[in-house]
Amino acid sequence: MRMRCPHCKSWANVRNSVEVTPLLRELFLVCKNAACGHTFAAATEINRTLSPSATPDPSILLPLSPHVRRRDVMEQMARHPIAQCDRLPPADADRAGAETDEIETDAAALAP
Repeated sequence: MRMRCPHCKSWANVRNSVEVTPLLRELFLVCKNAACGHTFAAATEINRTLSPSATPDPSILLPLSPHVRRRDVMEQMARHPIAQCDRLPPADADRAGAETDEIETDAAALAP
């Protein structure tokens, strides 16, 4: 991985990196411009899921990217063998034909 030096805009190479957490890695970079010689640290973070893992780690909680269709992901996950145990019924919003993002509340359900 390469990044540009924030000072001279030359390319800098990663010389080392350290895993801070499973989702965060700190990189140590050196500018390739000998006249600049800047060394610096940067962080690389995993921040969202584009396509779900086939072997998910339950301790890793990543939001789905907004472009991923939730229903498609739920169907893909339901087909995975690990999903066959302790399955919950789908929420109303996950059922076919549910195209609303609004939450409808029954007034009687809110009454004490």
